[in-house]
Amino acid sequence: MARFLLTLGLLVAIASAAGPPAGTRPAHRSDSGPSILPGGRQITPLGGQFYTGPGPFGLAVSPNGKMAVTADGGPNRYALSILDNSDKPAIRHLNTSRRHNVNGVNDDDDWQSVFMGLAFDGNDILYASEGESGRVRRVEVATGKNSLLVDLDQGGYRDSYTGDLAFDPARGLLYALDQANFRVAVIDVRKRAVAASIRTGRLPFAIALSPDGRRVYVTNLGIFEYQAIPGADPEHGRESGLPFPAFGFPSVDAAHGAKRSTGSGEVDVPGLGDPNTSASNSLAVVDVSNAAAPRLAAQIPTGLPFSPRILGGSSPSGVVASADAIYVSNANQDSITVIDARTLRRRDDIPLRIPGYDSLRGVLPVGMTLTPDGRRLLIAEAGINAIGVVDVAESRLIGHLPAGWFPTQIRISGSTVFVSNGKGNGTGPNADRDAALAHSFQGELRQGTISRFPLDYLRDAAKLTPEVMANNGFAPAAEAPLPPIEYVVLIVKENRTYDEVFGDLGAASNGPREGAPALARWGEKVTPNHHAMALRWATSDNFYADSEVSVDGHHWLVGSYPNAWTVSSLMAAYGGQKSFRLPTTAPGRLIFAGSDSSVHPEEQLEAGAIWHHLERNGVTFRNFGEGFELAGVDEGENLEPTGARFFTNIPMPDPLYRNTSRNYPGFNMNIPDQYRATQFIAEIEERYIKAHAPLPKLLFLHLPNDHTARAKPSAGYPSEGSYVADNDLALGRILEFLSHTEWWPKMAIFVTEDDAQSGVDHVDSHRTVLMVAGPYARPNYSSHVNSSFPGMLKTAFRLLHLPPLNLYDATAADLSDCFTMQPDPAPYTALSVDPALFDPTKAKPTTGGKPGPKMDDPAEIRRQHQRR
Repeated sequence: MARFLLTLGLLVAIASAAGPPAGTRPAHRSDSGPSILPGGRQITPLGGQFYTGPGPFGLAVSPNGKMAVTADGGPNRYALSILDNSDKPAIRHLNTSRRHNVNGVNDDDDWQSVFMGLAFDGNDILYASEGESGRVRRVEVATGKNSLLVDLDQGGYRDSYTGDLAFDPARGLLYALDQANFRVAVIDVRKRAVAASIRTGRLPFAIALSPDGRRVYVTNLGIFEYQAIPGADPEHGRESGLPFPAFGFPSVDAAHGAKRSTGSGEVDVPGLGDPNTSASNSLAVVDVSNAAAPRLAAQIPTGLPFSPRILGGSSPSGVVASADAIYVSNANQDSITVIDARTLRRRDDIPLRIPGYDSLRGVLPVGMTLTPDGRRLLIAEAGINAIGVVDVAESRLIGHLPAGWFPTQIRISGSTVFVSNGKGNGTGPNADRDAALAHSFQGELRQGTISRFPLDYLRDAAKLTPEVMANNGFAPAAEAPLPPIEYVVLIVKENRTYDEVFGDLGAASNGPREGAPALARWGEKVTPNHHAMALRWATSDNFYADSEVSVDGHHWLVGSYPNAWTVSSLMAAYGGQKSFRLPTTAPGRLIFAGSDSSVHPEEQLEAGAIWHHLERNGVTFRNFGEGFELAGVDEGENLEPTGARFFTNIPMPDPLYRNTSRNYPGFNMNIPDQYRATQFIAEIEERYIKAHAPLPKLLFLHLPNDHTARAKPSAGYPSEGSYVADNDLALGRILEFLSHTEWWPKMAIFVTEDDAQSGVDHVDSHRTVLMVAGPYARPNYSSHVNSSFPGMLKTAFRLLHLPPLNLYDATAADLSDCFTMQPDPAPYTALSVDPALFDPTKAKPTTGGKPGPKMDDPAEIRRQHQRR
């Protein structure tokens, strides 16, 4: 009854207030009761909640139902979380890097990680994939002792990466996906050896065993099999790499290849071929009736094929099978493909749609399971923090159950449902107001959860659906009017929280700001231009990064919500356990992006990113520095003007490729932001002012040096704060320049960070900087609306008269309160920074010493926090 009263209350609230339910309430993590998420959505997960490590994607339940286990991957925290499913449930964590010697198996090999794959062998023994090492191990759940270790790097295979698992106890066969080598390996656990191996398709992700054990079903969410460009050598990046991605996708060059120039001369870059091959975005059906000689019986496309209207692959991310049917979740397209298990023909596609938002995507279905009676299919809807319930007989979605933040997998044992939630209940603050409890970077704070609730709750799916709708803000939004702005500038910086930049900012014209002065290590002395802009124009003290780190941050900021491939990979990569390799014979390794953060073809969504959205709606744009962070990029020294070298044929999204500056650097800490400001100003002057050409309606700039790095006095950076001062001055120069152009009277400028991971904040570790500048920005104003990146994009889209791109920006809380209808067109004059902190005349485009850090190098970020 209490939950239904809560549902009623939420419905009343949403009927009287537009957008997500938080309003002006800040993000709040609760261990019991509703949690308010960054951006204003809410979660009210069913049942009991038990904390795991970061980002669980794997979930297994013992045959007797007494244990539920997740595989948790993240920086310094790779572990198995084991829930004792009893009347007095408790959870414990079995950390990796344990050493034992059991049954002659020497376990001093340093167990480093786990990744997705979990399978019980009886009630006490568990198989777990290690991921990066290419191994699978068998452990005693009670002690963590290892009794079998199988390395997939054999029989001519190298650089394997073990993922999802399926186990057939009757035959003693374990099926292990190898994401790097595009295959499934058959392990005979009785013989303690790999019995066979067969290619399934590109980037195999999820696996299921048929009820009779004669088939395995594997989802392939990859699109292309990437190749190195001829002569590519990461040890000699300047000479052998491309200074810009080889081509845009889709394009003729991307399909067939093209000649491009490296520092050593012209090379023939191989083409990518057809994105709709049977190995891409498909279900592989492998006949394992003869385990020693598995046979690929079929590759069945799922979802909708890539086309001019469908701009991304279906990204099949979950699979479950009965004797009659195979169900595949298409994460990018919000649908379930149903395949007849007898004929292997596609029977149906079940759409997962939100009423009133039918054309928009963002439900993000991932893991699935069938109820014991086979009548209901349960779907982890990661995008809306819910469990979808489908009537199997009618192939119809009948309702949703509320879950934790980003549910990834579901399992049922007897009358109990278990759900793994990748982000749990959020992170909460990582400091108090006085900095006494400041700790850790955000990648190490995240905890997932296991939810546990009775199967009987499924009967209430229709009654609980309104609660899910209310939690997500799925209701018509009353939109405030906006001023007549024609030009939007988005400036993205790197990694800062609100408190460490604006904690010392005084009261706004509309009242106090929620800041902690003790946390403002990059306050007014280091960032005079930020502070001057904040006092002149609008800021928010309740604005959040939806991201944990830069990888997902740069996806969210270009309207590309991170899918299952992105989210599962990034936490593994940030702990150094999912790496790009070159040279390699494992094709999947070339798409392991590590901490590189741009949108790859496998991550391109059905409606695309903002670049596609702008182009199809006739809105011109120019990009400066975004989209360069593709897998394997070299960001070393002496790589101006782009600051990058590329070793593979991974493309940019084609609209971005055609509208990106070739004279402006992406992320490269060897290059001052002064150089970026100079290059930006020069290009605007040459292309538009001197040429008397119209300015694009949207400008996107990446200005990353507030990321910080080690002090390099010889390069003009005597301290870490010097990088922040460099960034501050560059921002001031850009604002000064734009405010003196003819377009200024009708311009709005948004300034934010890609994430908040490197700093601390007393409200929530996701809270970050947002500034709104321009003649129509409300003077010395602080917005208190709980909003985030989709809210910023929603506001930009509204200013440019664009429709929504996806479910997230459609239902976000916009920032219309930051604007006034009474403009003040006076220009801005940049303030100088303390020359003892940063002297722009001494900043050199290259360091002459060790290269700067990779984006979000975890070791570097931990070092910065240790110095606090």
